[in-house]
This record gives sequence, structure tokens and C-alpha cells, in this order.
Amino acid sequence: MVKMRNDRTETEISAASFTRFTRRSLLKSATAVVSAAILPTAFSAFAFSEQRPPAKNPPWYGFNLLEYFSTDPDWMKYFPYKNDGMFLEDDFRWIRDWGFNWVRLPMDYRFWTAPDLFTIHEKQIEPIDRAIRLGEQFGIHVNVCLHRAPGLCILDTMDEKLTGIAVTKEKTNVFTDPHTLDAFIHQWTFFADRYKGIPSRRLSFNLVNEPIALPNATELAELQQHGPIKTTDLFNSELLQRHAKDYTRVAKAAVDAIHADDPQRLVVTDGYPGGGLPIPDLFGTGMLQSCHTYNPIQLTHHQCEWVRGILTGSEPLPTWPLKDDKGKVICDRQTLETIFHPWAGLAAEGVPIHFGEMGCYKHTPPEVVLAWFNDTLDALTELNSGWALWNFRGPFGVLDTERQGTKFEDWKGHKLDRPLLTLLQKKMKA
Repeated sequence: MVKMRNDRTETEISAASFTRFTRRSLLKSATAVVSAAILPTAFSAFAFSEQRPPAKNPPWYGFNLLEYFSTDPDWMKYFPYKNDGMFLEDDFRWIRDWGFNWVRLPMDYRFWTAPDLFTIHEKQIEPIDRAIRLGEQFGIHVNVCLHRAPGLCILDTMDEKLTGIAVTKEKTNVFTDPHTLDAFIHQWTFFADRYKGIPSRRLSFNLVNEPIALPNATELAELQQHGPIKTTDLFNSELLQRHAKDYTRVAKAAVDAIHADDPQRLVVTDGYPGGGLPIPDLFGTGMLQSCHTYNPIQLTHHQCEWVRGILTGSEPLPTWPLKDDKGKVICDRQTLETIFHPWAGLAAEGVPIHFGEMGCYKHTPPEVVLAWFNDTLDALTELNSGWALWNFRGPFGVLDTERQGTKFEDWKGHKLDRPLLTLLQKKMKA
């Protein structure tokens, strides 16, 4: 057990100025929610202010592995993992054998951290050590990610009354509480010291999954004046933009601390907000920037339990291209290219990119899934970007998806979606 405490006595957290907003400013539909989270006005265009050597986007293709995903057991109803951190050797072997070379480990820091936030139990870190060794053994890059970090997790936007999924939410806020910020940095300096010397071609750090600034106490009180707070309220574009600088401040503090201990470590930041857009304020840090794409959400998360509150659950069975109830196309290949356009110029300006999450939930019909992947992956190929699915095994993956209508192939005790696997293999850029 390691116990450390960073006693910074003069940490200053600058609170964003609060301006009044009403229900009229909140998002009115699922499409608007996704659009605001992905293309908020303040981030829709930006200028490159410095000349940097061109970056080469890493040719990483793979999957997320969820063995340390969440200490909240309700998630085990939806994702096939044992909640013990024992990443499976067969997963690494099959990922390698099928031609992929990258895995991300989205993890909950509470598996190895005592309630005081600064005590890390090394015994609980050993499964991560093992996953990194498996990556070396099978030639697979391992991306270590805090899906839940001290004071920050996108799952905390969920409403248990709507989703039926119990989520133990963070009691503090990394953006406003200096002690929690120190704990966040402590997590990453611990990993930086532990894995120093492992080359970045084998291991990278992903600071936090899908950063998003939740409302502070003042903003919550303002929202509550207009009625019960809805999930969509938390994705209000004006609110997210207001706190963008809070995330860049936290990210810079963390990457500086990592590089003070391990200067060569590749660090990844998801886009903001929620993995949607590049973050110009972080271009000079040397970080790779990662996009997560679930566009359109009506297709990728059809009948998905944990997006209740964003989607109504009564949306029609999706098609691709996606059409409204009058048959008008509302999302197609061209739409995707427009959404991805902000990522197009980053490598030329010295900022590498990667698409670290994507996929379709098990209730989207298989023919729609294949058509959507075909266009989405073609669009990413034009960006020279690698990509990864949210699951390997599970409802967004290629094994054991339970997707009705799929012609599964028996694979060593699992059900393999061979058509999807074949499509993914064809789309990987050599």
C-alpha cells in the first residue's frame, strides 16, 4: 500500500462566472443534445496559432476491455465482465490473431484507491500490470484510461430513476476542489512512476474518459428554480462551453506532473465535451487527442438503457442513412464528414489524433450496423485515423453481442459476429 499526499496550500481554483439561463436555453430533442455535445458553437472553428512539425497518427485499431470498468455492479447486467480486473489472455490473443493492435482499459479508480483518495493499494494494481505484459506479449498497444477519475465521471450525468442503473456518484468536483485535483494528479503520477521506462509505442495514458463539466452548486440551484433537473439539462451547450477552460487547466496540471516523472510518456486527452471536439488550448502539450463517435445516437444507442433521459425509448427502428418519420434523411455519410471535419487538420499541425470509441448497441439491426460502420470507417480512413470499438466482448463488439438477426459463428465457446469482424478487418489501413 502506498500513501502520499500532495500538500499544495495555495492552489487557486477560478470559478467560471455564472450567467442566468432558463429552460428556453436547454436542449429540446435527442438530436439537439448530441449536436450540442459534439459541435458547440464556441468550438466549431478554431485557428492554429503555432507552427509545429507534422504528426503521424498512430495506426491503432482495436477495442476497449472492461474488466475494471466500474465498481457499481449494475453494469455487469449489460457488459460481460467479472468486475475483478482480470483481463483475459484470450482477448489479447484473438485481437492479435484477427489483425488488431490496440486496447484501451477504461477503469474506475475506486478499485485500487482507499476512500481518502490518496491511498493506492498496489495489490489491486497488479491486474493492470498483467494487462500491460499481455500487450507486450501479443504486440498490442495498451491505453490506460481513468473512466472514473477522482471528482469526474460522465456516468454521473445519468438518472437512476430513468435508467434503472445504480451509479455511485462522485462526492467532490475535480474542477472546483483543490484536494480532489491533487488526488487526480496523484493517480497519474503513481502510474507514471510505476511504468516509467515502458516505451510509449507500448503504453499510453488517457487522462479521463469523455471530460464534461457538471453544473456547480450555483448552477444546479438555478436549474432547479425552473423545475426538476433533466439529463438533457446537463448537456446544455452554454454550460459546457462555460467550463471548457476548467478542463484544460486540470489536463495541463496532470500532463505536466506525468512528464515531470516520465518525460517520454504519451498522454491522451479525449475531446471536449464528452469526446466530441479537439481542444485547441491543449495543442502545445504534446498530447494525442481522441474523438469518440456515436453519431447519430438514435442509431448507435437504439433502445439503450443508459441513455434514457436523452432518448425517449420510443424512437423508430433506425435505418442507415438515418431518416425521420417523414422519410427525410437526417444523417448520412456527408453528415458524418461534417461532424468529423474539425479533426481533419490536426496532424498537419503537429497534433496526432485517434478515435478511441465507437460502435452500435445490440438493438440496432445487423444490416444497419454494417452500413453505418462502412460509411463511418471510410470517413475515418480519409482522416488517416485509427479507431476502436467500445466492446470486444459485449453489446457493442464482435463477440457475444446478442444482436438479433445476426448469423453468429461459434467461436471457442463464444458467438462471433463474423460479418462485422470481416468488415472491420477490411477497413484497417495497412
